[in-house]
Amino acid sequence: MKTILFLLSGFLSSNFGFAQGALCSDIEPFCAGEERLTFPNSNFTNSNQLNGELGPDYGCLDEQPYPAWFFLQIEEAGDLTFRISQYENPNGTGAPLDVDFVVWGPFERGDEYCNSNALSADKIIDCSYLPDAVETMRIPDAEANSIYVVVITNFEQVPGFISLEQTNTGQGGSTDCSILQLDLGDSISVCDESEYVLDGTTDEASSYEWFIFNENSQEYEAIPGENGPTLTVTESANYKLIVTDDIEDKSEEDDVTVTFYNSPSIGEVSSLAVCDLESDTIDLTENFNDLIQPNEGDDYEVLYYESSADVTDGNFISQPEIYPFEEGKIIYAEIIDMESGCTSPVEDFELKIFDFPDLGLDETTIFCVTRNQVLLEPVEVGDDLGEDYSYEWYIDETLISSDPVVDFQDLPSGTSLRAEVTHAESGCQVSFNTLIAPVSAPENVLIDISGSDFGDGYTVTAEPENFIGGEFAEFEFRLDNGTWQDSNVFNQVKPGNHTVTAREINGCGATTSENFFLVGYPRFFTPNSDGYNDNWNLITDSNISIKTLYVFDRYGKLITRVDPDNKGWDGTYNGQDLPADDYWFRVEFIDEKTGRHQEYISNFTLMRSR
Repeated sequence: MKTILFLLSGFLSSNFGFAQGALCSDIEPFCAGEERLTFPNSNFTNSNQLNGELGPDYGCLDEQPYPAWFFLQIEEAGDLTFRISQYENPNGTGAPLDVDFVVWGPFERGDEYCNSNALSADKIIDCSYLPDAVETMRIPDAEANSIYVVVITNFEQVPGFISLEQTNTGQGGSTDCSILQLDLGDSISVCDESEYVLDGTTDEASSYEWFIFNENSQEYEAIPGENGPTLTVTESANYKLIVTDDIEDKSEEDDVTVTFYNSPSIGEVSSLAVCDLESDTIDLTENFNDLIQPNEGDDYEVLYYESSADVTDGNFISQPEIYPFEEGKIIYAEIIDMESGCTSPVEDFELKIFDFPDLGLDETTIFCVTRNQVLLEPVEVGDDLGEDYSYEWYIDETLISSDPVVDFQDLPSGTSLRAEVTHAESGCQVSFNTLIAPVSAPENVLIDISGSDFGDGYTVTAEPENFIGGEFAEFEFRLDNGTWQDSNVFNQVKPGNHTVTAREINGCGATTSENFFLVGYPRFFTPNSDGYNDNWNLITDSNISIKTLYVFDRYGKLITRVDPDNKGWDGTYNGQDLPADDYWFRVEFIDEKTGRHQEYISNFTLMRSR
């Protein structure tokens, strides 16, 4: 059984030139076979028959604009179901066009069926006048060898293409392709193959002769030795076949153009993103250029599919520009070379929400300055996210830079810094904002002292004073050369000379307090004449006025009265060394800063080496 249309690489070939009869007297045969038949519709560019001719009963067709007449012969009896569709483009894309039909039958071979008696109401098998671009035509209980007549009309009256295919192949009846006259087609696209077989088999033919068109001589030349019904061709050219029926003494010829093509390639696209979390739809065609990028020229179309099964079935997404967005959805795409009809491999990509990388802007950007608002060192803000991004930096509403990173040599004059970052491929844009916060080290550090060494110990509180930055300035503190701490309070500070340093944690400088002295007493002494801790006395300075200082043994016996201005007690009584033991002291003093009189009693230890 011979078919007249070929599927190449899973898509229709470009054999779209199948002639159609505008009158029943010009009726053309067709068979469905196992392939899809695609041919130009009748329209104002190729037909003068504006309406259906008089005579036939057109059943449900109230109007019959630009009719095309066909007949088919049944090979195997059974039910036949056909899908008829009409679109602007031969591959089923473009505007959908309303298609209508009516089918009459059955008739016997040799019957005269192009008259009103034959094409009558009682012979109508199926009919549809629906306003649809896709129709289903059914011929139930078709009889073997019988003939059925079909007329297909173009309600829109504009150029387009009709496709017809049997959808129940192998499950019901079949059509007989041997009724076709010689028809090699107008043009055949061969995709990714090195050879193609032209089949001109005709039942009544006694001999075959194949020709190839010579571009130099502009004439067809016979191909030596090619006298069979098929011809294997390996080069793009125009070919002609002459068949001869010796019994009826007649010849018939047909020519066809065969062109070999490489199928288009397809670019790699891993994902397609929307910019907004609230997006309901996405434009799938935004990656069109990325998909066709490996190919030269611009005569390409991209078809999008919801599943791999839809790719196989040819059920492409009809409105890819407003496809419902579903995060994580996998979309399939293929490229069609509109010249050849060849298709690329299938590429799939994921729908996702665009995820901008972090530009590295904190909520606040610290600018370290002197107390005169002079920048201590240059400040860089931002991050280079790569060549796919563009930048616009604003201070308040003034554009200052289009670089990925802004380098400030001076303190900015505004209060806020904003970066508008755009991703070129997706068109997505996002704003990053940061406050401009000048911060300085404090002018000085105030010290507050509470407690004493004669009680629970000293507590020292440090307070930075006169600095720029307010709440944006943060400090850490240390006593003398100790470790840094977040708290500005130091507990159990030992007597003696001290300072507290306040350091701004963003690197904006440090300031040390003035020296301060804490009065106290040593908890032990070792009068062994080694030069260290040989005498016991108060630790004091000029801010404390000592009135009396007495030392007692553990039983309350007065040992000595100590002069704070001298070395202190040496651990003897009447020139004799006293034993190692705990001793007590009582001191009366006046704090010169406050004028407060205080008295304190405590103990200390005399230690001797053995």
